[in-house]
Amino acid sequence: MDSFTLKKIEFDEIRRILCEFCSTSLGKDLTRRIGPSRSPETVRSWLRQVTEMVRAIRKVGLPPFGGVTNITAALERAKPGGPADGEDFALIADTLEGAANVRNYLNALGEDFESLEPLTEKIGNFEGEIKAIHSVVAPSGVILDEASQRLGALRSEIAATIQRIHDVIYGYLHQEDVAKLLQNVTVTLHGDRYVLPVKAINRGRLKGVVHRESNTGATVFVEPNACVELNNHLSDLRDDERAEIRRLLNQLAIRVYARSQEIADTLRDLAQIDLLAAKAQYAYQFDMTCPEVTERGELNLLEARHPLLIDQAWRQEKANVRPELRHPVVPINLRLGSDFDLLVITGSNTGGKTVALKTAAILVVMAQSGMHIPVQRGGSLPIFRNVFIDIGDEQSLEQSLSTFGAHIKRIRYIINKADKTSLVLLDELGAGTDPDEGGAIGQATLDELRRIGCLGMVTTHLSVLKAYAFNHERVDNASVEFDTETLSPTYHLQIGTPGESHAITVSKKLGLPKRIIDSAKEHLSKQGKEFRRAIRSTGLARQVAEHARERAQAEKLEAQSMQEMYQSKLADLHALQEQFEIWLASLPNLKAGDELHIPSLGKTGRLVRLELDQQRAVVNAGSMDIEVPLRELIPDLGQSAVREQIESMRKQILEQARSTKIALTQAARVHSEYQRSLKQQKQRAKRFDQWLEAIGRLKVGEVVPIVRKPGRGKIVKLNLPALLATVDIGNGEIEIPLQDIFPQTGPFAHHDQKAHRHKTQSQKHPAKPQPMQRQSSNSEAAKKNRQALLDTEPGQHVFVLPFNKRATLIRINHDKELAIVQSGIFEMEIP
Repeated sequence: MDSFTLKKIEFDEIRRILCEFCSTSLGKDLTRRIGPSRSPETVRSWLRQVTEMVRAIRKVGLPPFGGVTNITAALERAKPGGPADGEDFALIADTLEGAANVRNYLNALGEDFESLEPLTEKIGNFEGEIKAIHSVVAPSGVILDEASQRLGALRSEIAATIQRIHDVIYGYLHQEDVAKLLQNVTVTLHGDRYVLPVKAINRGRLKGVVHRESNTGATVFVEPNACVELNNHLSDLRDDERAEIRRLLNQLAIRVYARSQEIADTLRDLAQIDLLAAKAQYAYQFDMTCPEVTERGELNLLEARHPLLIDQAWRQEKANVRPELRHPVVPINLRLGSDFDLLVITGSNTGGKTVALKTAAILVVMAQSGMHIPVQRGGSLPIFRNVFIDIGDEQSLEQSLSTFGAHIKRIRYIINKADKTSLVLLDELGAGTDPDEGGAIGQATLDELRRIGCLGMVTTHLSVLKAYAFNHERVDNASVEFDTETLSPTYHLQIGTPGESHAITVSKKLGLPKRIIDSAKEHLSKQGKEFRRAIRSTGLARQVAEHARERAQAEKLEAQSMQEMYQSKLADLHALQEQFEIWLASLPNLKAGDELHIPSLGKTGRLVRLELDQQRAVVNAGSMDIEVPLRELIPDLGQSAVREQIESMRKQILEQARSTKIALTQAARVHSEYQRSLKQQKQRAKRFDQWLEAIGRLKVGEVVPIVRKPGRGKIVKLNLPALLATVDIGNGEIEIPLQDIFPQTGPFAHHDQKAHRHKTQSQKHPAKPQPMQRQSSNSEAAKKNRQALLDTEPGQHVFVLPFNKRATLIRINHDKELAIVQSGIFEMEIP
């Protein structure tokens, strides 16, 4: 993926945070190199593994990485004939034992963690190597005496020889004539030999071998003749010991080297598992969710939060920073690719426009790197082959480029590289130059992005780009909300509503004189005022549409959560049924004298006999035998409570499904109303432009339509500065405003009568709905009908052909190709 983008969105910071959750240096090394994948299957696999690892951490805790280190260097030294020592092999053994612990952890998770199962297959079984190392090397790295019989014998003899040397050389210290020759009455080691420190002036008076002098020359170190042979023998023994140790370590090296490739593969797998556990911990700590990944589709992220801002807020909370000094993390809703592909974000400075771009980019990169993201459940995004961003001041002094020039250079690069699978994010499009020319370049850039067919978001202050979204398909406006009372941004992103700079409003709040404010308003162009009126007239409708959409999505998520809880309770019930079946199967194994609890009596008794044909048991309770129906002896495993919960949840699901359907219907209706309103605004804007052109071509003497009787008049005089015209209407001259010429509405406006008649007739005679015809099961119509059923929400009515009646859909079992429906009090499985 584009390296410039990864740098600008600070993906290295995400890697750094992940490293803090890693348990091993192996995982940290891998984490520093992670990046996004372009393969949908790879991304889905990564995300499934993170989801299951989060469940595993909740269930049994983190994988046990104790003892696991990066032993690559130790393995390099542990080649046959290599310089590896006992500490190297101790490290290797510790890591291989740690790998076995991780493998056992994964194996113990069970069948519900199928995405994690392949990870265990890559971890080798090194029990033989571990046992071999432990038989030679202690955990501290020391070679054990019992590593071999020869080594044990050599060390015993070394100990005995050292004792004899001690006896001899320390005996010299007790000889008065020798002690007075010494610099210090002590024994010193020179290499493996024991020597005495003799004063230089006494050199030659103690018979023996002089090994060296002190740095000052005042002392010579003498090995007495009586110790020479013993020291020679000790030196030979130590050489033999080292040779035996080298032989033993070389044997271990041969064994380890034979499986070096498997060990290297295991290290890579341990790094992957540590990275996976780090991703899961990160997701768990910050309440992240797994998005749905599609190859091509819409980007839809609800309550998206920037991960670095979340981390900053968390660290401020840990540091006990006062709440008023903390930076709030405001979630935003982001979507692209549904009813629009390009989003033009406007609003005041420091309002969060740039953060919105960075949030979209970093969440996409995180998801494609196999990480859960901080959004509400139900988020979805397509796989992008590349994410391009142009953000910030990229001025280059060496190349003498202006800020504007640097942005243009980056945009040129993006346009050349982007395709329909790209996400393009441009900050302050058209800024840094003359507004008219910048706006023209901005519109041309948007034209090019529409031609490419990619998804994208741009931020700008230019009104002409706000108007672009009104006048082009698959482009929409958004704004970052600004509180004009507090003069501060709220950081909320409002899709569908273009923002304003609020410069005049802010200036008024800050005390700029009223005459300047009024003058500034007058200087606003008439077309700009018309555009602002259009924004205000459609803004409310669009906000209602967006709120309805958000409510519908929330209802849908609630329904999904309820359905999952329902499935969980069903699983609990099935587990209880299995326990009951086990109890039932154990009945024939009951023997006379076994103790049983009798619920109806509230006491225990001992079984006398079972009468299975009569479905009863004879139980001795105190001094009498009682016949007890078997149903009274059935243990209460909680089935009744679970069934009641399931029935209650089923009602909630149906109610939630109805509520969701109403919300979705309302959202669709409101959105349709907004689209009609927007279409009308576009038509009005188009008519306004046509009217301006017509006024611009107006000439004295021309007969034009007017809003007053008789509907037409001849232009006698034009006063354009005053926006007035004098018109001859046949029976005299009148002065009218220019806006009364070329009327767009009213009785004197021009209408397409033919189109009007056609519309009226179509409304009077709508097409009759045709009944659905029976089709072959392999036909396209049948396939579409089947897909429609699969898309049906639980709680909606479906028609059951075998029973020729309607029923309520409860759920669909995709594995068995069955629909579970409810009719009255009965629940049925229908193919």
